[in-house]
Amino acid sequence: MSDISVSGKQTKVGINLTQHVKINLDTSLKKYFSSFISANVQFSKSKYNFKCEINIHVESSIFVQSNALSNDAYGAFNIANEKIKKRVRRYHRKLVDHRTNSKKLVKEDFVNHYTFKDPDEIKKTSEIDNPLIVAETEYSIKKITVSEALMLMNLSEENAILFKNSKNNKLNVLYKKKDGNIAWIDPKKKDKK
Repeated sequence: MSDISVSGKQTKVGINLTQHVKINLDTSLKKYFSSFISANVQFSKSKYNFKCEINIHVESSIFVQSNALSNDAYGAFNIANEKIKKRVRRYHRKLVDHRTNSKKLVKEDFVNHYTFKDPDEIKKTSEIDNPLIVAETEYSIKKITVSEALMLMNLSEENAILFKNSKNNKLNVLYKKKDGNIAWIDPKKKDKK
């Protein structure tokens, strides 16, 4: 069985739930991938519901994420796992194509990715003007097509993705708008004078 970690955040995760998660998630993924790097499943509890968050690192540039709420931990996991299966099934052909294309890539650019606390929330409790950094990670800017960027954004449940457009070699951004549509920012060519 691949590397699947199961943990609880302010809630205890029993042996039966851990085995249920590992067996079912492994089965779900083995149908499409012979192996994957790692998977992390975390359970937390709010007043009335359990929340299950699944984060899977399929390969160097592919992450699949899902989460769900239910009145019991098994239900939350089962719903989140179904979302994972549906996404992977929907994008399986593109993932195979992406895997083939990514092996051809010569260079990836890397940038720092910072997560800040909301400045408006900080001002309520403090007089500090500088944003408080919560996390810092390295982010790889992939050279991919717009459709591959959309697929990766949907698989990871992110609201935005920065990528280098393989058609014009320029930095592009895809992001989800409040109305549910996807916006694409693609810099224009400079007019030669």
